[in-house]
Amino acid sequence: MGLEKLLYLQGVGASYSDYSGRMVHHSQAERLGLLACLLANCTQPRFNLDDLSPDGFVAANGEAIAKRNFDLDVAPWQRPLAVFQFACLTEPSFILSLPSEMQVDLRVRILTEGGTRLEMSIPFSALERVGDYYREPHLYYRYRVNVTPYLTQGQSLPMGYHKLSVGFGKTALDWQSEGHHGTWLLAPPKAKQLRETDKPWGVSIALYSLRSDSQWGIGDFGDLGALIAWLGGYGCDFIQLNPLHALGDSFNLEQAYISPYSPSDRRRLNPLYIHIEQVPEADEIAPLLQTLALDRERLNRDNWLDYPKLTQLKYRLFIALYQVFSRDVLGSGGEREQAFMQFVAQEGEALSSFCQLEADKASAQGEQMAADPQLHRYLQFVAHEQLIACQHQALAAGMSIGLIGDMAVGVRGDGAEVHHNQDAYCQQASIGAPPDDFAPKGQNWGLTPPDPIAMAQSGFSHFIALIRSNMRYYGALRLDHVMALLRLWWWPSEPEEAPGAYVYYPIDTLLAIVRLESMRSNCVVIGEDLGIVPDEVRAKLSDGGIYANELFYFCRQGEAFKSPQEHRSDSLMMLANHDVPTLLAWWSQSDLHLKRQLELLGSDRALEQALERRDGERLQLLAWLEANGETLSLEEDYLLLLSAWVAVAARSNSRLFSVQLADLCCERHGVNIPGTWQEYANWQRRLPYSLTSLRQSPSIKGLLRRIVEGRSSAEASDQYCRADERLRQPVFSR
Repeated sequence: MGLEKLLYLQGVGASYSDYSGRMVHHSQAERLGLLACLLANCTQPRFNLDDLSPDGFVAANGEAIAKRNFDLDVAPWQRPLAVFQFACLTEPSFILSLPSEMQVDLRVRILTEGGTRLEMSIPFSALERVGDYYREPHLYYRYRVNVTPYLTQGQSLPMGYHKLSVGFGKTALDWQSEGHHGTWLLAPPKAKQLRETDKPWGVSIALYSLRSDSQWGIGDFGDLGALIAWLGGYGCDFIQLNPLHALGDSFNLEQAYISPYSPSDRRRLNPLYIHIEQVPEADEIAPLLQTLALDRERLNRDNWLDYPKLTQLKYRLFIALYQVFSRDVLGSGGEREQAFMQFVAQEGEALSSFCQLEADKASAQGEQMAADPQLHRYLQFVAHEQLIACQHQALAAGMSIGLIGDMAVGVRGDGAEVHHNQDAYCQQASIGAPPDDFAPKGQNWGLTPPDPIAMAQSGFSHFIALIRSNMRYYGALRLDHVMALLRLWWWPSEPEEAPGAYVYYPIDTLLAIVRLESMRSNCVVIGEDLGIVPDEVRAKLSDGGIYANELFYFCRQGEAFKSPQEHRSDSLMMLANHDVPTLLAWWSQSDLHLKRQLELLGSDRALEQALERRDGERLQLLAWLEANGETLSLEEDYLLLLSAWVAVAARSNSRLFSVQLADLCCERHGVNIPGTWQEYANWQRRLPYSLTSLRQSPSIKGLLRRIVEGRSSAEASDQYCRADERLRQPVFSR
């Protein structure tokens, strides 16, 4: 009983429903590996983790198990107020725990986040009992305390993180004594919502994939600005981005991860996205820019990113810019220095820790010029300024949302985010996905999971900072793998063949934080809820105003694609994302042949079967188009198929709708092939055309026009779309 209770209190799941609907059960022995990962950081009490058989573990840790169970189960009932609790702004109340014999009136003090102090007396008779717990010889009751009746007339409580204190009776008590105070979050009932009449549409991009003559081997914030200026003229409401998080270890990217979904720190930006010429110090390094012009031209010709070369090139420029900044700005007392110092102070220890780690890693790689932490503070400051400027530009261009950011579900264990918050992460495990048809052995993403117990004990401070630091840049934020708010699939690091299981998180508290930060940042929230999603998660996300994320390929009813009118209204509908093939690859079946080449399909017979299934799916797509007024055949020119799909899909009932720029320009290569690492150059593919070429394409203009017509009335389409009559041409011309 003691071990089973500990597994439950630590959040290690005992069973789950898999992709086929079959219930999978885990034994205690299978779950002990994850429990050991969770207990590795626990020092009070300390556990002996040498023997992970159930009998051996209990024999070695009897007292520790009892102490941990007490701390997680009994102690919270003995504390009047939790360290952190939340309530809905529309029904402000808090939870109080008391021994059953203690029936006294309350004295309540609320110090709001804004500094307002409220005090009230609440009779014991007004408390609503909502739970009980018996620990021999004591019985404890849990009460809900509604504060609304005790506010003075016209008084209301603001949303925010408030300080709550409670005293009892008339005796003098220390309001700050242990257990008598805590953080009280008052959250709005819903996250930021779109206007009911709006049907925003946009274009999704991998920023690094954009091409232009002005960049230095990788798409940057200057290219993003050019894209905004172009698409803003068509009434585009948003640009949807890949994660822009810092990858870290900048001079070792050839060996390290370069996936935007495996970052070093989600609170920091990747400085490689800085547009050099827009940096105020750039005029002072004009001779160096001219000297390196040929190197830039060579890098810009490549179809695949060369991270080692472009990193060396851009950091040579970054160092030169920083030297100018140090000489002319630091110590000047001017506005730019003040803005820099304000940014550094605002970001605090999190920024300092990141920059020190970057400097240390540069030094270890022999890059002594980049071993100055202040250089990395400068680069984060510049990246911050440029991304903020892009969002301002998007709103000024008339975009209703502007930029949609993407926050990765996790980080690498060797990165700055874990390094700075070591107690908040379990470094003996990694997250991924359970076994399914695609990956019979499951998926291990190599990302370090947060510790749900440590998260709560710290008052969720890191999670709050993480959400806030991402939302500040965007009009909407997509949360990758939003199921992480409820559970994550954990794999123990050792032994490698150890079984995995789900570990659970406090979803209601995390959603309350997301709702509050969303309203404060004026940022809509989209939850990537693809895959195995428990019904309770979908319900909680919908109730909290979090928009869902649907992919057209998977939006099916039986053997048919759903009609646009049947798409979820509270969702972002996308044709494709980074994990699935482009429409051209899907239609031509080249993605299946590539899978066979990469041995993701294990035999020629498996390829034949996949091709047969795809033939059926292609017929289903044609039937879907015909049912919606677009009649085509298998022999039809692909470009006509793309135009027809855009015309029909844009009528989606979904609140938001986006198409990849890669699909609009008929790209065949995917940016990522799941299940590969060294076999395919993931996250390195650049678009085949420059932004100038794309902007001038009559066919892309036609596709954009069809999106506008599908998302709005003909009158709105004419108003927003300021282009010539060539927009009506549906065929892409190269």
